[in-house]
Amino acid sequence: MAKASLVYVGTTNGLITLSDPGGTGRWRQIGTTLEGQPINAVAAEDALTLVVTTPNGAQRSDDGGQNWAPATMPGTPSADPAAGPLVATAQGIARWTGGRAPQITASALAMLSGNEEVLLAATATGMQRSEDGGASWQAAQTEAAIDGTVNVIMPASYHMDQAWAGTSTGQVLRSADRGRTWQAVAQLPAAILSLVVVRLA
Repeated sequence: MAKASLVYVGTTNGLITLSDPGGTGRWRQIGTTLEGQPINAVAAEDALTLVVTTPNGAQRSDDGGQNWAPATMPGTPSADPAAGPLVATAQGIARWTGGRAPQITASALAMLSGNEEVLLAATATGMQRSEDGGASWQAAQTEAAIDGTVNVIMPASYHMDQAWAGTSTGQVLRSADRGRTWQAVAQLPAAILSLVVVRLA
């Protein structure tokens, strides 16, 4: 039986948890916490241990978001455009270090690891992917129209072929084939600012 996963989604109105019981591909909302607060970033050590940042500072939970205490967010590079773009990886947000910066205007960038790294980008015309470090790009296919601007793309922490994305209208997208195709798997009631995907032990 496939293992279930959790997606912690930071929105403009709290942290929403999505679950896929039994790994069946039927994602559903199982919890909301920190309502009324924008969740600008979220990081997870495992399925129950996570840290989020809000305008009031960082908060840590060791029980999947049921209880929170003040914390320190793991280091994130500054958002200085002159230093190069920020790229989401399975280990967190990193500064682009692949030589010349990708030649694309993107609202979000992510790097999938593997023998051949794949760079994913969200642009005004849709999702794009590059297998040569951003020198050339190919359009990805989407099973449904992307609603709004993609604010975040995040590789899954447990599978190098999977990536997730969230939009300004609360649409959650998933790719299981290294960004070649995307499916809408959930519609949340607030704009998505951040997300992280973990597998239940």
